Amino acid sequence: MSESGRRATVARGPVEPRERIQALDMVRGFALFGVLLVNMFNFGAFSPIWTRATDRVAFSLMHFFFETKSWRLFSLLFGVGFALQLEGARARGTPFLGTYLRRVMVLFVIGMGHALLFPGDVLMVYAELALVLLLFRNASTRVLLALAVALLALYPLGRAANTLVSGEAVTVQGVDIERARAANEELRSTHPHAVGSLADVMAANARVIPPNPFGQPLGLESGLGFLAMFLLGLGVGKRRIFADLGGHLTLIRRAAMWGLGLGAAGTLADLAISSALSRQAVVGGARAAWTLAAELSFTFGSTALALGYAAAIVLMSRSPRLRRLVEPFGPVGRLALTGYLAQTLAFTTLFYGYGLGQAFRLGPAAVLVCAVVIYAAQVPASAWWARRYRFGPAEWLWRALTYLKLPPMRA
Repeated sequence: MSESGRRATVARGPVEPRERIQALDMVRGFALFGVLLVNMFNFGAFSPIWTRATDRVAFSLMHFFFETKSWRLFSLLFGVGFALQLEGARARGTPFLGTYLRRVMVLFVIGMGHALLFPGDVLMVYAELALVLLLFRNASTRVLLALAVALLALYPLGRAANTLVSGEAVTVQGVDIERARAANEELRSTHPHAVGSLADVMAANARVIPPNPFGQPLGLESGLGFLAMFLLGLGVGKRRIFADLGGHLTLIRRAAMWGLGLGAAGTLADLAISSALSRQAVVGGARAAWTLAAELSFTFGSTALALGYAAAIVLMSRSPRLRRLVEPFGPVGRLALTGYLAQTLAFTTLFYGYGLGQAFRLGPAAVLVCAVVIYAAQVPASAWWARRYRFGPAEWLWRALTYLKLPPMRA
């Protein structure tokens, strides 16, 4: 067992900053950029009205590298963290359930506050599904893998079955640019995010509290997909891969090679099939089959690419030459909750009417640039904070309410 693995196992109480697994923080920090970018696209950049070449390139980069992949990767890490907490409690012989339930409850409350500012909050969903994850804490890694695959497959297979049962043909409607522009103009002048005060925004966003993670089981971003990645992460944690990286390098190399390769192939296949469907190049009964193939490719391609990202970053973190490329992600990942909330403060100030009022006015290229600028500011700010303090502000609050005591803040 590596030194970091021993420290993680025998730690008394919550994990101290010096005992953290640095590679895990680097992966988390990388995932946080993708989460930021995709969240920012929700304020008008997904609209088809942005037809310039730069916007198309920016959209393609977001879709290929980050859309769905980022939240899958972040959810995987949540499952890994659950496994590490469970292992630590068992190694110490201390109660787990009470502390865990308080931790989840505090996370949900933080998510409620966050959702009032940004309706795409994921913290409440994580807290709700974390209770479901408890049911699988004693499951074997094989069972966890099988359940994860089944849950991921539910989206494409369920949609295909629904099409067959309903007898409805799969159709792809053409894009009416003029209608889309008119809709976007209306959003600019009427949506609370674009023209409302802070009170208007909070009133509109309050409707998402509490979320129903199982409300759309056949949606691409259903809570079942999040749960699937939780289960995969729990399986990774049970294998102690992050706790003993040196002992699993062969497996990690294979995960990087196959994950990146199959993930890229699956995403490209989805793009190619979807393009053919949109051009009406596939007609008749074959359309349903090709739609299923596209959705299977994207679902499992996104998952494979997320796993490939994690494995590649771990390998780079262990290379003297490549570590410097991924090391800046570490402090951001260490302060992930604070960083996630700070990102929301940044982009809501950019988009909302009480701020700079850019909602539904920025296309993919501009949003990509803004996301890079925000994240570029986070990297040195997180590093500065991590050198001086043991926890981020949000992490400190979460820990204090979870363990019912005030942890020291200064490093």
